[in-house]
Amino acid sequence: MSLKITNLWERLNKRFKFSIGLKSILTNLGLFTILFTVIGFVLVFAFSRLLIAGASLTLEDHERVIRSMVSKGEIDQIDAYSSNTNITVLLVESEPAKTTGISSDINRMKITNKFNVDLNGKSTVITISKSLEQEWEIVRSIIFVLIFVFIIMGIFVLMISGWTIKTMLRPIQEMVKFIRTGSLNVRLDVKTSHDELRDLAETFNELMDKIWDTYRQQDRFVSDASHELRTPLLVIQGYADLLERWGGEDIAIRQEAISSIKKEASYINKLVERLLLLAKSGQQMMEVRTIHLPELIEEVIRDSVVMNTGHTFIFEKKQEVLADGDFALIKQVIRIVLDNSIKYTPSSGTISFNCEVEGNYALISIQDNGIGISKEDLPNIFERFYKADKSRSRVSGSTGLGLSIAQYIVQMHGGMISAHSEGLEKGSKVLIRLPLKRTVTS
Repeated sequence: MSLKITNLWERLNKRFKFSIGLKSILTNLGLFTILFTVIGFVLVFAFSRLLIAGASLTLEDHERVIRSMVSKGEIDQIDAYSSNTNITVLLVESEPAKTTGISSDINRMKITNKFNVDLNGKSTVITISKSLEQEWEIVRSIIFVLIFVFIIMGIFVLMISGWTIKTMLRPIQEMVKFIRTGSLNVRLDVKTSHDELRDLAETFNELMDKIWDTYRQQDRFVSDASHELRTPLLVIQGYADLLERWGGEDIAIRQEAISSIKKEASYINKLVERLLLLAKSGQQMMEVRTIHLPELIEEVIRDSVVMNTGHTFIFEKKQEVLADGDFALIKQVIRIVLDNSIKYTPSSGTISFNCEVEGNYALISIQDNGIGISKEDLPNIFERFYKADKSRSRVSGSTGLGLSIAQYIVQMHGGMISAHSEGLEKGSKVLIRLPLKRTVTS
C-alpha cells in the first residue's frame, strides 16, 4: 500500500513538477488532515458511546418505574407514562424471553430494553423502546463543528506552513538568484536562517569566499604575469630595433644589444619555468627518499662558494637530522632562500645555517645580516609576484615567484616555512620545518 502511494506521488511530482515549498505545504496539510480525521473519528465515537450509555441508563430507570407500576397493579398508567417520557412500551403475554436487557439498533436509530414480568399470574414480556434521533442530532452537530474547526485550522496551517517554508527556503532562493546573476562578491544573509539551512547558507558563503579569493588571485596572477613578461619583451624588441638600425656599423652597440637580449631571454625562461611549476601545483610527483639534511645544506653552500659572491657562509649546528622527501625539491627550496639572502645581503655580509630537531620536525634556519624586510612587506613575501624591494627587483633578476615556489614545495612535503625580520637594515631569518623521518622499531 505504501509503495503504491509512493509511486503515485512520484508520478504526480513528475507530471506537475511540484516545488519544494508546495510539496512541504501539501505534506503538512496531508498530515494535518490524517491527524484531524483520526481525532475527529475518536471524538465522534466517544460521544456516540456516551450518548448511548446515557440512553441505556434512562431505559434502566424506565424499567424500574414500570416494574414498580406492575407490582402495584397500575397497568393503566403505563400508556400515560410512555407518552410523557417519549418512549414506547409494548406488553406481550408469552413465554419468558430468553434474551433480555438493553440492545441498540443504529440502523433504525433506536434503543430497546426487554425484560420479563409476572402480570396477574401470567408471564409477560415488556419491551421499552426509545428513539435515538435526539442523540444523533447532537452527534451531527459535533461533526459539523469539527468540520468547521478543521477548515479554520486547515487555513491556519496553510498560512503558517507557507510563511515558515518561505522563510526557511529564502537562503536557497537567494543562492539560485546569485548563481544566475553570476555575482561572486555578494553573500547570503544568515541572520534569518536557522538550523540546517543556516549551516547551508554559511557553507555557501564560505564557498563563495574561496571562489572569490581564487578568482582575485587568478586575476592578479594573470595581470602580474602579463606585466612581468611585457617588460623583457619590450626590452628585447627595443634592442632588436637598435640592432636593425645601428648594429651592423657599431660593434659596441651590437654587443650591448646581444648581451641585453640574452639577459632578458634568460629572465623570461626562468619566469616561464617557475610559472609552469606553480601551474602544476597538486600534480607534482615526488621521488621520496631519506635525506641527510646537513649534507644537503653543505652541498648547497659549496655550490654558492663556487659562485664567489664574497659572502661568508657559516653552518653552526650540524645535528644528524634525517627527513623523508624529494632531494631535488628540498635542495631547490634551500637554494631559493639562499638566493634571496645573497641578493639582499652586501658582499661582505654573513649568511648562517642551522639544522636541528624541533619536536616532530627538522628545523632548517637560514639567517643573514642584509637589508632586512619591513613590517609592511613581511606578511606578503610568500605571495606570487610580490617584491618587497621593487626598485631593485628588475636589476637583480627577481621574478617574485621564488618564495611562492618554496612555500608550495615545503607544504607539499607536509612542512611549514616562515620569514622573520626586525625591520629594515636588521637582516632576516627564514625557518623551514620538515617532518622527521619515520622510523619503525621492533
